Order: sequence, then C-alpha cells, then structure tokens
Amino acid sequence: MMKKAIILITFISIQLIGFDVSLLHTQKQAIQKEKLNEIEASHQKQKYNWVSPLNLSLSKNRTKSATDATHSTLDKAAMRLNQDIFRSGGIYYTLSFADKQKSYQLLTLERENKQLYEQIYTAVLSLKRLNLQLKQSEYRLKNLEIDVFLKQEQYKTGSVDMTQLNRAIMDKNDQLKQIITSKESITKTKKTLKQLTPLDYENINTPIFTMMPQEEYMQQNYAIHQAALQSDMNFNQYKIIKSNYLPHISLNAEMGYQDYDHQIYATDYNGYYNSAGLLMSIPLDFNTNTTIQEQKALYLQTKLQVEDEKIAQKAAYEESLELIKNYQEYIEITYQNLDLYDALIIMTQQGFKAGYKSGYDLQTIQNTQKIDALEIKINETNIQLELLKLHFAQQQRITYE
Repeated sequence: MMKKAIILITFISIQLIGFDVSLLHTQKQAIQKEKLNEIEASHQKQKYNWVSPLNLSLSKNRTKSATDATHSTLDKAAMRLNQDIFRSGGIYYTLSFADKQKSYQLLTLERENKQLYEQIYTAVLSLKRLNLQLKQSEYRLKNLEIDVFLKQEQYKTGSVDMTQLNRAIMDKNDQLKQIITSKESITKTKKTLKQLTPLDYENINTPIFTMMPQEEYMQQNYAIHQAALQSDMNFNQYKIIKSNYLPHISLNAEMGYQDYDHQIYATDYNGYYNSAGLLMSIPLDFNTNTTIQEQKALYLQTKLQVEDEKIAQKAAYEESLELIKNYQEYIEITYQNLDLYDALIIMTQQGFKAGYKSGYDLQTIQNTQKIDALEIKINETNIQLELLKLHFAQQQRITYE
C-alpha cells in the first residue's frame, strides 16, 4: 500500500514587498528602479505645485522728451511674489492628494513587481506540470503500443475485426500528437520564462504556499487597497476643485533696487525699496455648481467601486477555494486507485508466474499505476498554482516559516 505524500511547509522567506527584483533580467531591474525614482520626483513636484514661483527681473528704461532735449533713465532689479496663503482648505487637500497619489503609485509599482515574480513562479510550476503530463503521455503511449500489438495479433487470428484494430491505431496516433503538443507548450513556457529571468527554471526554487483565511486575504488585498486609495485621491480632487470657487487670500510682495536718473529733478529716489500687501478674491463662474458636482459624482463612484472590488475579490477567493477542494478530492480518489493497483499488480504477478496472465497485462497495469501516481503530483501542482494566485494578490511580505 502506497503511503500518501506529505506536503511540507518549507522555511522560505522571499523579499517581494518593496522593490526586490533580483530574479529579473538586469534591464528589467533597472526599469523598475527608475519607475521608483520617477514616483519620488513626481511626489515632490505634486506636493509643492501650489507654491508660486519667485519672479526675478532686471530692466533698463531710457525716456527722451519729444519737446526738449531732456531725458531720463531707470535701472531696476526686483523680486516679485504673488502667493496664495489661504484657499479655503485647498492647500491642505493639495498636500494630501500628493501623499495619496504617491502611496497609490508605490502600491501599483509594488504590485507590478510581485506580478513579475508571480509570472516567473507560475511559469516554473506550469513547466513542472507540463513535464508530469508529458511523462503521463509517454506511459499512455506504451499502453497503447501494447494494445495495438495485441490487436494486430488478434486480427491475424480473426479474434477482432479491422475496426477495432484501426481504433487502437488511431488512439496511439492521438497520443503521439498529444506528446508533440505537450513539448510545444513546454517550449513556449520556457520562452516566456526567459523573457523575465536569466535563470533556468530548474534553478528557481518556488515556495510551497499554504491556504490563508479569507479575512486575511481581504485585508491585505492589492486590488481593494488600490481602489480605496483611488477613492481617497478623488475625494481630495473634489475638495481642491471646490476650494477653487471659495475665497482666496494671496500675498503680493516686491523687493528691489532702482537707480533713477533725471536731468531736471534731483529728488528722485534711488536705492532699495520693498512693498507687501494682501489680496482677497472670490471667483464667480457660471459653471461652478456643475463642475463641483461632476467631481463629487466621480468621487462617489470610486467610493462605491471599493465595495464592488471587495465583492469581486471575495468571489475570486471562494472560486480558488472550491478548485482546491476539487483537486484534493481528485488526489484522495487517485490514492484509492493506487491501493487497488497494488493489489492488482500482486495478483497479476502471481498469474504471470502461474502462466495464465501475460507479461503485457502486468506492464499495462504498472504503467497505469504510474500514470495515476503522476496525476497526484499534477493535482498537487494545480493546488500550488491556485494558492500562488491568492498569495500574490496580497500586499504583505510573503514569508513561510
């Protein structure tokens, strides 16, 4: 009786949170890191875009009278500032928007990095499954070759007709085609993997994933967090737009130096000067209400999308859970078949020794047992592929201890 395989939880910690991209090609690593630099620069730009520039000017003016020969010159250097210091909350929400946008972009980049790792591990597990399926096809082919040989011998003696022999030959040919198809799939999957990483799939160790509670899956879900951040960003945008139509207070200031030369007046002021003042303004726009309502509707829409995303992710979790249960049931049934084949092999071996069972019967049963043993490994791989999807949909570091 065959012992059931025990799935071990390995001690593996993989750095996927943040920006670890060490499995990727060097070029892809550089691209992902430059994306991070772009996010940091964009955040600084967005955070301070409400600050007005300080305008510097240098001028020289010469004026000549049209009625006499008098003239004047004015040399002037100045710094001018026109800066909003109050926007009815607009400045606060501009800063908040910049921070939320940065969080959203960092989360998006982190998810993108993890999706690249997910593609690598998916390809590795798929190659493992394809190779197992290829071995299965090779054992099936051996059984079909035995069947064709036996049908040919039976056809010679008239025990079977041409239809039965022809069906056996067609089944063998179909299996040969399946082997070719499996090899093509292996080649394509290897190509996909080579586009992501310089490592051969045999040298990539995939973690063994385990099931996590639904509550944990929902709390750490990337898609849900991204939807929530998008909603926060739209809320800030709504507040910023609303503040654009409320009272503004601006500081107007100028500081400079002037040198005034006039032929007639000797009392003109030369030297440093400065001025400062406050300006309160209220914009009046016919489209004020519609513009504000438009942005509010967009915010409320994305707020509802957060709940919609929760429903979608819950459905995805439950679907994977059901598939995993089905694979586990297939494994249990196959183990029962393996126990049955153990008994049949012993019985067939005894019959072969006694002379009333052929060696072909024994080979067929042994090959069929190997096919089912491979089926267990295939379904275990299917379970890992489903768990992989669930784990890489989560935000937290994936660590198994």
